[in-house]
Amino acid sequence: MRTIKYVVLSVAAGLVIGVPLWMVLVNAAKPFAEARTPGFGLPHDWAIIDNFRTVLTEGRAGVGLLNSLLITAGSVAFILIAGAMAAWVFARSESRPVRLLFYASIVGILVPAPVITSVYLDAQIGLQGTRLSLIGLYAGVYLSLAIFLITGFVRSVPRELEEAAQLEGAGRLRIFATIVFPLLGPVLFAAGIVLWVFIWNDFFYAFFLLSGESRQTLPLGLFAVVSSNSHSTNWNYVFADVIVVSLPLVLVFVLGQRRILAGVMAGGIKG
Repeated sequence: MRTIKYVVLSVAAGLVIGVPLWMVLVNAAKPFAEARTPGFGLPHDWAIIDNFRTVLTEGRAGVGLLNSLLITAGSVAFILIAGAMAAWVFARSESRPVRLLFYASIVGILVPAPVITSVYLDAQIGLQGTRLSLIGLYAGVYLSLAIFLITGFVRSVPRELEEAAQLEGAGRLRIFATIVFPLLGPVLFAAGIVLWVFIWNDFFYAFFLLSGESRQTLPLGLFAVVSSNSHSTNWNYVFADVIVVSLPLVLVFVLGQRRILAGVMAGGIKG
């Protein structure tokens, strides 16, 4: 009975994932006339090279890839380092005000980002439309999530390690950098992947805070491809661009899936 259940679930998961994936792949290989009405059949005339060439040139996918990498990597690095520091303080302190500050910080998970206020503030300090302004917004939006994910893991780190280092004369910053932070590797990797997916796929915040084609991210480039023709959608370019946007995330997951699962399981057990 259990085997049948696993088979049914596997088939259902395969259909949920496989059918949309097949549709994206076959329509990305079709010319405009065949892809006008997306379907599941193989193309009669293969145009996959032309489609990807158009997406990479007219859709400025190369520029979008570079900007997405810079913005996502910068945001994730800052969030993880700042979140780990804050989580360490929250996990080690037994002060009531600090505990209240912890609860106040994780409330940010539920609070929507003040996009309009951020645009106005960026204009006042001269960062409007820049990558740095978007990195700052992502840090404010997702820092609460990082603190929430990391704090429970920090509590599992033995205090004796820190006390021994303190007796040897190590300061708090050195204790964090040489003892605590390396031990957080599994949960930082898992949290980093979660944050990377959120930020990499984001369109809403980037649409409002970035300006100019030279600063567009891959999701913004996908939007440009979709809206390039006001009469009909070039579905062949859209699906090709979806592959370009998604491929880096797929590669990250395939290469790091074991560490992702290990980090999630370790965080769940130790939290």
